Amino acid sequence: MEGRVLCCLIALYSFVIQCFTVEIVEIHQTEKECYGTMNGFTLSGSPDDHYKRLKEMYTGCTYIQGNLELTFLESKNFDLSFLSTVRVVTGYVFIALVYVDIIPLTSLKLIRGDTTYEYKGERYSLFVVVNSPRQPTGEGLKELHLPQLAEISNGKVFFRANRELCFINTILWSDIVDDKSKSSVVIEDRGYSQNCPPCPSICKEKRCWSNSEYLCQEVRQPECEPICQGRCYDSIFLSCCHPECAIGCTGPFATDCTMCKHYHFGNKCVKECPEGTYPNSQMCEAFPAF
Repeated sequence: MEGRVLCCLIALYSFVIQCFTVEIVEIHQTEKECYGTMNGFTLSGSPDDHYKRLKEMYTGCTYIQGNLELTFLESKNFDLSFLSTVRVVTGYVFIALVYVDIIPLTSLKLIRGDTTYEYKGERYSLFVVVNSPRQPTGEGLKELHLPQLAEISNGKVFFRANRELCFINTILWSDIVDDKSKSSVVIEDRGYSQNCPPCPSICKEKRCWSNSEYLCQEVRQPECEPICQGRCYDSIFLSCCHPECAIGCTGPFATDCTMCKHYHFGNKCVKECPEGTYPNSQMCEAFPAF
């Protein structure tokens, strides 16, 4: 009897270990760091080759070190669903000459703006321009899906010549852009379409990225005092988050962050990984012992 019980316990222990191992592997598989580009309005090769390179570069990516540049996709037939896993871009997001109906950046939470795109002496971290033909044909980018975008840490936002693009005028950009100046969001010369359907009634204050009830803008942040370097939280009164917090926090310390602006080490957010560790996406990993 004791032997039978012992065999059952060993089998159960083996099953638990196998399940735990699989879970850990799956967690690591979901994190993928990729490197961005600094090409701007430069195209190398045909549009089809360019699309294939983008797909190879970013399929499965969650963390883009550098800039996400989407350009010269002047056909509605390109499928950009491979972008839906991206959570963090450390540089800027640049979208130009893209005529697909929808860009599904549905997981993107943070644009850090470590590098910005310079235009007319200003620095931008979200730059969306010329995403429709010069003559009105009905073609062009219609929706930019960013339902989880909660922070642009540095740099401004710019929209121009997107005659088919809807809903961006409904967004409360001051909830997203850390730069609270009146000029932090620039919309020029047909920056968006005037002929769009309304936001779904379920969306608070009629703010949305699409006319789907699943793509409402979620306004997250209270209006912070100017003394705060980044976000703030509402306890008895508004208080500042730690500077290394992105998106928000529950208290004043680097251990209270909703998301780290730079890296996560131990139980807190840090600007740089300490000695003996190296950055792996947003985590500080220890160098292996030899």
